[in-house]
Amino acid sequence: MNRPGTTKFQRGAISVVTPLLLLLIVILSVLALDGARLYALRSDMQALVNVAAQAGASATQSCGGLTPSVATVRQRALTAARAQGFTGEDADLLVQVGVIEDADDDGVLAFDAVNFIEESNAVLVSLTRSEPISLLLPQSTFGSLELTVNAAARKEVVATISAAGGLASVGGDGTLLGGLLGAVLGQPGFALDPTSLSSLENATVLLGDLLTDLGVNQVVDLLPLDADQLASALGDVAGLAGPVADLLDDIVAAPGIETIQIGDVIDVVENASVPDDSEFPIYDLVISLVLNIAEQQQAGSDGVIALPVNISSLSIPLVANIEAVDLSLHVGEPPTVKIGPARQDKDGNWRTRFYAPDITLQLTAEAELLPISLGPLLEFSLAELDVPLAVNAGGGGGALVAADCASGSGNSVEFTVEVEREVARIVTGSLDSDGSLIAAPLDANVGRLRLLGLPALNGILHLNAEVDGTVPGVTETVTMDPRYNLYCDPVDGCDEIGYSDEGDGVSGLDLDIVINEASLLETSLGSLNLNLLLNPIVDLVEGLLETVVESLGEALINPLLRTLGVGLGSISVNVSAASQDSVQLIENIAVVGAEE
Repeated sequence: MNRPGTTKFQRGAISVVTPLLLLLIVILSVLALDGARLYALRSDMQALVNVAAQAGASATQSCGGLTPSVATVRQRALTAARAQGFTGEDADLLVQVGVIEDADDDGVLAFDAVNFIEESNAVLVSLTRSEPISLLLPQSTFGSLELTVNAAARKEVVATISAAGGLASVGGDGTLLGGLLGAVLGQPGFALDPTSLSSLENATVLLGDLLTDLGVNQVVDLLPLDADQLASALGDVAGLAGPVADLLDDIVAAPGIETIQIGDVIDVVENASVPDDSEFPIYDLVISLVLNIAEQQQAGSDGVIALPVNISSLSIPLVANIEAVDLSLHVGEPPTVKIGPARQDKDGNWRTRFYAPDITLQLTAEAELLPISLGPLLEFSLAELDVPLAVNAGGGGGALVAADCASGSGNSVEFTVEVEREVARIVTGSLDSDGSLIAAPLDANVGRLRLLGLPALNGILHLNAEVDGTVPGVTETVTMDPRYNLYCDPVDGCDEIGYSDEGDGVSGLDLDIVINEASLLETSLGSLNLNLLLNPIVDLVEGLLETVVESLGEALINPLLRTLGVGLGSISVNVSAASQDSVQLIENIAVVGAEE
């Protein structure tokens, strides 16, 4: 039973609380609507920076072609943002170039801003906007909220590049290659027939097949393995048969291979992503393996490996009259197959640098000058003149400096390389044990002079002469043509593009022949004063030396060096594989490095 007055009290309480509850419900409803509005606004901002970052990523160093710039990156990002509905000031959209990487090796990717566009492979776009918490409720009471979003996008192509050459592309010589292989493998007379050579040149192997055969999951696990395992795996997965398969088996057992790791043959730039469908040219891998083995085997007192030379198989002009050649080779630095992107590191060095083999040669040519008339009844001949020569191939290297990535419906990449062809040199002399050229004059008593009816004078000429020839070096930036097609045909495999800077070869040799001393050991023959013949004889000898050097350069030195990827003052570069992943987009990524 209620007492009088209680009901009136309850009615009074309800009349006070109800408006407050209604007000609270209205406020909460408004805040809920504002929360949904702010969430939608933040989503719109996120979509905007996502699009802007992806647009800017294609203009960074790793994908922007020859002339990337921060201005271009920013302009592309702003254009994409405007198309997405951005109406703010240009300065409101913060655009930075940098790299996306796992800086702390903890599995967490972060954006690291860089100071120079040449280091970049990613773009970070950030947008901050101050927005009232509520559009219906007083801002003085509820205040405002800063919404900040960012997105980083990375776009990069990774190329497989080498300067280990190839026979068909650079004018190499299969016979000389066989001699080198025979010397390294301990099999004199080793030879590869033209069909086997073609098979070796055109064969490639997939990285995924190598990984499977060697029982590892990724390329970084492949590099520490022994090189004999690589040679064995190439034989297992490349589908080669006959002499080429036997060659790989022989390389597995070659003395010195036990000291070589796969990382000495294949060099992967740090953090470079290498997909399993990347292809490696087997010829380049074999040349690198063979030269690595040669480097180990040459560690003797003379520091060279003797190579057999069959003069009859060389196209030496008859005028040179070269009877025999003793040839030796020294490997200063074997080539590697390099895998990496087209950008610089923090020290300003290009990340993907490649090197041609550092090769020097030592050879002694036995030459003769057939009898030549110097006058009525008088002839001069020069037999068994040994001409010792030392050759620095020059070689060189270069770097992958630009890539114009595939975009839209296109599926090709344009690569640009900086090629540094070093000075090549030929001198009379020999090689030091470290492969350095030791210039020394040719010093000998040579020549035979015969006057009809009188005994011949042998060794009549004392000769002291020097040969010093150079092919100038050059640095040039070359855009490879055609573009590299990223699509790999299931039958024909992936594309391979190359650039060969053959220079002027032997024709570009600035040859200087200096006769330090030339004197006749006999001054008369019968009643003939031989001193009158000195100048004609010296001219003949000087011409012979020039002919010997140029003939050996054309027929022996250049073909051998080109087989190994260099030439006398030349270099060749090949891109055998390239992979470009889709744009990697990370929202609200952690940022390291100062903002610009």
